[in-house]
Amino acid sequence: MPIRILHVDDEPAHLEITRIYLKKEAKDDFVIVSVLSAKKALKELENDDFDVIVSNYKMPARNEIEFLDVVKRNGKSANIPFILFTGIGGPEVAEKALNVGAEGYVTKRGCPATQCSRLAHVIREQAQRDEDDGFERTKVVRYSPDTLSLA
Repeated sequence: MPIRILHVDDEPAHLEITRIYLKKEAKDDFVIVSVLSAKKALKELENDDFDVIVSNYKMPARNEIEFLDVVKRNGKSANIPFILFTGIGGPEVAEKALNVGAEGYVTKRGCPATQCSRLAHVIREQAQRDEDDGFERTKVVRYSPDTLSLA
């Protein structure tokens, strides 16, 4: 069963590059829903189920730490592994995110293929950890093609 990923980034180019490399890395193992804001991500979380959330750090209106806090306080999404995927910050941002409840931190610095390979590894690791902890991955009955929401 594919891993359902909610990918949040305010840069359309970053969403597309990451989607391309993740799909190349994971083949049919990932279904990726991409959105351009935390607000849109919260709507997706209300209406759909995901196995992992991947989010950029610095976004307009709400940074990733604020978004992470809202996700972890929501009963429906609290147990979804949250991975910070960003080019901004460093150890202090990673530590803050992990203290608020993030399960992973992957930097965008460097070669996109290498970054996305590492991200794919962390996504699989978190999805497997959920299964090992007794959380069953979402069973998707309907066809869910990858989307890029620009609205």
